[in-house]
Parts: sequence; C-alpha cells; structure tokens
Amino acid sequence: MKKNLMTVLGLALVLTAVSCSQGAKEYDWKKGVVTDEFVFQKAPFAECHAATIAETPAGLVVAYFGGTKERNPDVCIWVSRQADGKWLAPEMAADGIQNEDLRYPCWNPVLYQIPGKELLLFYKVGPSPSTWKGYLKRSFDNGQTWSQAEELPEGIIGPVKNKPEEIDGMLVCPSSKEGNGWRLYMEMTPDYGKTWSSVGPLNEKEPWLAIQPSILKHSNGNLQILFRTRNRRIGTAWSKDGGQTWSKIDSTSLPNNNSGTDAVTLQDGRHLLVYNHVLPPDEQAKGPRTPLNVALSKDGKKWYASVVLEDSPVSQYSYPAVIQGADGYIHIVYTWRRQGIKYVKLDPAELQMVPIKNLTWPGLLSPTPDVTVKDPDFQVSVCDWMLLKRQKDGAVTLAQELGYDGLEVDMNSLSKNPTFLSRFKNNPEELMNYKRLAAMTGIKISSVAMSGFYAQSFALRDSYIEPVQDCIDVMKGLGVKVCFLPLGVTSDIAAHPELRPAAVERLRTVAKMAEKAGVIIGIETTLDAAGELALLKEIGSPAVKIYFNFQNPLRAGRDLHQELRTLGADNICMIHCTNTDKVWLENDPEIDMPAVKKTLEDMGWKGWLVVERSRDASQSRNVRANYGANCTYLKKVFQGIE
Repeated sequence: MKKNLMTVLGLALVLTAVSCSQGAKEYDWKKGVVTDEFVFQKAPFAECHAATIAETPAGLVVAYFGGTKERNPDVCIWVSRQADGKWLAPEMAADGIQNEDLRYPCWNPVLYQIPGKELLLFYKVGPSPSTWKGYLKRSFDNGQTWSQAEELPEGIIGPVKNKPEEIDGMLVCPSSKEGNGWRLYMEMTPDYGKTWSSVGPLNEKEPWLAIQPSILKHSNGNLQILFRTRNRRIGTAWSKDGGQTWSKIDSTSLPNNNSGTDAVTLQDGRHLLVYNHVLPPDEQAKGPRTPLNVALSKDGKKWYASVVLEDSPVSQYSYPAVIQGADGYIHIVYTWRRQGIKYVKLDPAELQMVPIKNLTWPGLLSPTPDVTVKDPDFQVSVCDWMLLKRQKDGAVTLAQELGYDGLEVDMNSLSKNPTFLSRFKNNPEELMNYKRLAAMTGIKISSVAMSGFYAQSFALRDSYIEPVQDCIDVMKGLGVKVCFLPLGVTSDIAAHPELRPAAVERLRTVAKMAEKAGVIIGIETTLDAAGELALLKEIGSPAVKIYFNFQNPLRAGRDLHQELRTLGADNICMIHCTNTDKVWLENDPEIDMPAVKKTLEDMGWKGWLVVERSRDASQSRNVRANYGANCTYLKKVFQGIE
C-alpha cells in the first residue's frame, strides 16, 4: 500500500462510531484500499471543497474550489495534477472576476476527459447556488493550461457536481437547480459544450427535494441516477431511452444526510456509490458528514457495505467524486474537513460486499450512530522547542509519530528584538499551512508559548505589548485559547519583589488585550500557591490564570498536591507536566503520577498536560527516546492507553 504521513493519521485518528461499535471489528473496512493520501499539504487558500477527478493520457487530474471560505469572492477553481505517481502543487485554473469592480466566488468544478481529445472543466460562478452561471474551459495539454472561459447558454449550468456520461454520441450532464425548489435536470450536448438541450425538471418542488445526480449505466442500456435529497434517503430514477425521459423518483434503501454523493458503473458490471451512510437524527433533513462510505450493488437496487473511507467524529468528509481508470483501479477524491482533498485508490477485485439491513451499516447498533466522541479529560501535548524545532513543520509530524495529542507552539526567539522572530508574523499563508498540517496529522495545537520571556524581562524590557499582540494574533490564526507567558529569571517576582508593581501593571495591560481577543494568558511564576492566588487577585482579570509547572514546587520543596489544591481548578489553565532533566517521568521518584491524577480529578481539573523537560540525563539528546517515553507513560496513567 502506498502511504505517506497523511495515510497514517487517516487510519489512526480517534475512536469512532464505526470502529468502536459492537460487532464492527469482524469486518476490515479498509479492505481493497491501495492508496490513501492527500492531494496537497500546502496551498495558497484556507479552505477547499467539491473535488472532481478525471484520467488524462498524462495521468490523473483533480479540480476543486478553494479560497478563504465558501461564498467568499476570492474562491477560485484549483487543479492538482499527478505526475510520476506524485501530486504537483495546486494551480489556479479559473476565477470569478467579472470586471475591475466585481468578483464572484467559483463553485463545483466537474472534469471530463473527451476520449482522444481535450479535457473539459465545467464550473459555476456567482454569489450563490441559486444565482450562479455555468462556465466551461478546455485544456489541450492534460490540465497544464486552460482556454478562455466559455459562458454556457442561459439556463444551462452543465454537470452540477458529478461527471457526465457519453450515451450514444451525446454527452449527458447530470444537473440540478436550487433557485425555485430543488429540482433535477439532464443537460445534453452532442458536440462537447458547443450546443445544448435540457431535459427536465425530473421532479416537482414537492415531495422530493433533490439535487446533484450521478449516472449509472446498466447492461441492458437503461440509465439510473442516484442523487442527494432532503428526504433522508438517497433518491433514484430510471431511463430507458438514453436520458430523454425518466421514471418517477423513488427512494433507495440507503440513508442520506443532505450531502453530495457520487457513483460509477464498474467494468465488471457492478455499481459503486460513495456517500455518507448517515440517517439524520429524529426527522431532521441534515446530518453529520461522517462517516464516508463505499457501497456496491449488482443491480442498483440492493446495496452492500464495502469500505469506510473516513469515520472520525470530527466530520466534514464529503462531496466525493469517483471514476474507474483504464487500469481497472477505482479513484476517489473527497473533501477532508475543508482543509484538504483526500485521494483514495481501490482495487475492485478486493472489495467485499456485506449486506446492509434496515438502513444500518453492518456492525452498528442503529441507523443513526452517535458520532460525538468527547476528548479525554487529560490530553497530552509537548513543547515544540523541546523537540528542537520551533515553529517547524517537523515538530508537528514528530509529535504525531511519538503519539502525542497536541503540540505547544513557541513564538520563537525574542532576544533584544522588538518582537518574536516568528515565521508567522505578517505571513498568513505560512500560518494557514501550519494549521492545515496540524489538522491533517491529527495534532491539536494545545497552546502558544512566549518562552522568549524566560530570559527577557517582561517587567523591564521596552517592548512587551507588540510581542504579546503577535502571540495573540497567532493564537487566533491557529484557533488556540491559551498562551504561556513565563515571568522568567529576570522578572522572577519571588526573587525580585521590587519588580512586582511593574509586572502587575503590564499584566493588567495585556490582560485587557486577552479579554478583547477571548483568550487566556497563562503565567508561570516561582511563587507558592498562596502567593499566586494573591497575584491573580491583584491583576484582577479572568483572562490571566496560572500555567502550573510541577518543577517549581518540587524544586522549592513544597507539597505538589497541596499546591494544586490551594490554587484550585479554576485558576490553573494548563500544566507543564515536567521536572528537571534527570530521568523520565515514569522513573522520577519526586512525582507519583497516579497520585497526581487522583488529585486533579478530586479538584475537578481537566485539560492539557504539556511535556517540557524530564529527559534521561544519560541520553539527553535522544529526542525520540525521551519524549516518546514520557508520552507513553502519561497516556498510560491519564488515559489508560497501554
């Protein structure tokens, strides 16, 4: 199986509805998966959605829309091409610029490779799905370059989401409109987009609310469409005359969560459907976009469970597109949390067919699985600077490899500079790609650290507002609620009480900044717990709490458990779960970690335990050994994971 870093995370994320439900383990829901990877890891856009795929003579081509967010005018159509088995960086293929003063977002690209001719790119431009217009571009070099946009005739959208099929010399484009009720159409072109005709609508406004059909071709010449609905079921209809007329819409035996699907007829005559096997709760029309499933059928009527592509409760695995290549392999692309586009290759000869009964995926207890999985009360993170890679992508991937839940990201060096030497300052694209990488690896950013204040005096240095604001900006960009501010050696108000007034005044100032941003500044001091409570009272802001470090009370000879209890759960925002560099945490005689867990539970505290030091002195430079061992131990104690 072809894998990269992203493959590992996709197969080993959190416990999920499918993998945890009773009886699910008797099936291997990854059977038949040959390749599981992301189409890109870095991109010049924040979000992406609605992928489509085609096979050209030069290899696979994938298109999707990407920009700040769906509906934002900067959303463009992007293309990723595969060369020598590797995905090339995204390239923009189309935008929605109308003139110097007007720009609309782009939507739902659809690729189609004309046999022996050019590659077609259908897409939409407009402020919303009810008002968009259809466009077409052509590539004569397998997706490297594109022609000028051709606006489709009024009333013609082109294939709305899923690929066209060529039927008796006619390119039949499955389409739909949303402006006057959700209704299905078939748009047809005999000359690949130069002239058009339309069939439909295939349904009235009620009772079926249906869009985004895909076409199956049966051996007797009949056509079948499967489509998204707001009726809690995947809908279907049939045609015996090449799509000119269609039967009355009916329901399949499969649930639908009001999200897109796609289907293809395989070379062996079976039909394959990619969809979210989710029945919305109660009588709701919309459900979570997870899990993402593959089902097979011999006749388009009775469906069998085959593959689970994604089953994390995080959701947003959606809008699949599927084709079968000339080599027989099945190629699927889909939206991954709006952060990336996932590509999966299946071997049809290896696909299983397990009966689906009563709308229930085999192994699940009900047709509406509870996909809400809470985070554990105690999650384990690690400081990126202790992995020796401040703000580096490698720290994210190393944290994932070592088994951590999260990473504390440092703002980097401060020294005598007015602010941190952060790669993210004035570089939103770097910040966006770092966040994307963390999401793709399953690593949460637990916190952002201003470790530069260990050696730089927060109380005395000229510049302190700019660094804190830069940290808050990074927190907002990464979606983080807590930052770490050490009062360090030169601002140690226990050793230098004369600095206390200046430190308190400045902490009040940055507290207002944190309150405005809705974040918490976690300060570390060497005061005892009673002294820290008094300090917090003097600062007088809910946006400043204590970032507790086990090392401080232990070094001072204070009772660790009593210090924790004195501070109380509400005053501790996060914990550096660490001691001096002598031994690993499991071998540290100064910390009874199971007893610490009980104390924290008795207090009602839950949150992030962030590993900083506690390295084995005999192998202090062995990053993997030290931080791997500490992670394993903490997860055993606090999460019960052996």
